[in-house]
Amino acid sequence: MTGVQTCALPISNQIIKKNKFRIDKNLFTENKEGEGITLFNSFDEDTEASFVAHEASKLVDSGVSPSDIAVLYRANFQSRVLETSFMTLGVPYQVLGVKFFDRKEVRDLLSYIRAALNPQSLHDIKRVINTPTRGIGKVTITKIFSNQKDSLPPKMIEKVNDFYSILKEINKKTETEKTSKLVTFAIKRSGLEKSLQNSTEEDMERLENLKELVTLATKYDTLSPQEGLEKLLSDAALATDQDSLEKNEEAVKLMTVHAAKGLEFPYVFITGLEQDLFPHHKFNENLSKEDSEEERRLFYVALTRAEKKLFLSFASSRTIYGSKQITIPSEFLSDIDESLFVQEDAFVDSGDSSSKDKVVYLDF
Repeated sequence: MTGVQTCALPISNQIIKKNKFRIDKNLFTENKEGEGITLFNSFDEDTEASFVAHEASKLVDSGVSPSDIAVLYRANFQSRVLETSFMTLGVPYQVLGVKFFDRKEVRDLLSYIRAALNPQSLHDIKRVINTPTRGIGKVTITKIFSNQKDSLPPKMIEKVNDFYSILKEINKKTETEKTSKLVTFAIKRSGLEKSLQNSTEEDMERLENLKELVTLATKYDTLSPQEGLEKLLSDAALATDQDSLEKNEEAVKLMTVHAAKGLEFPYVFITGLEQDLFPHHKFNENLSKEDSEEERRLFYVALTRAEKKLFLSFASSRTIYGSKQITIPSEFLSDIDESLFVQEDAFVDSGDSSSKDKVVYLDF
């Protein structure tokens, strides 16, 4: 084992010992003693992401290669706010996997909204007219856009009319609803939410990503309905255009803990250490002991990705599906001896120019 030095290795050993369904192991390292562990308690997910991006920027400024830094999270939707902070600071980053606005379900929902605003948008209509499945094929789409809808069978005409009725309803909401309420309505009325409620892990992740889009949309609620929606769509398009970052190998790596298996980095951030997020809530009910221990094993994997310095962070509140919720620190943090943490200067997040500086203290 070449990973985390003497400060963090005791943590990983302490954490995994609580699992009963495992092969006994005790990690060690021959490397010299590394740095202490930083624990950061942020006000919310935005402050947490800003802290991570600022710390990564400081490391890069000190001579650390961006590719020696990794940011880990339990759920895919967490990447959105992190991507925003790294982009804002100009710190090169690469998402291992698919970037938030490139994820299929997010693109589908945005296409629903754009199609509602412009029913003549062939690209958006083609993307969502059969998503979720409605039995509308390519031949039907061709006839629709060739003004031959009347030549379709009566049942197919009914399906097409039902789809356009959905778009009309979404369009109507754009006139009066705040941006987050409009996005919430579109998720439900489009049928995307229902289609993803199959309880498979992949479907749950996709639904979480759609809910994260609602969270993002709340930032535009202070604008008029039309202005807020226009700003959301333009910002999403701008974020999608940042393809050059994806190709930069000299970049901070953002990834889920699952994707980090087998990889090691000198500097590692583990974010979102809150109860029901890490450990993830889906493991809290109707699962065997072996399955519940998988969450602890994942945290063990995350800890052992770091070779030199480890940062742990959690938020005191987090916006989920557009609603701010008070959070509880992860049970995993209570297993760590406080003496293993190091005191560091308070993190100052200046935010935008219109807001006052926020001072957020490290919590032990």
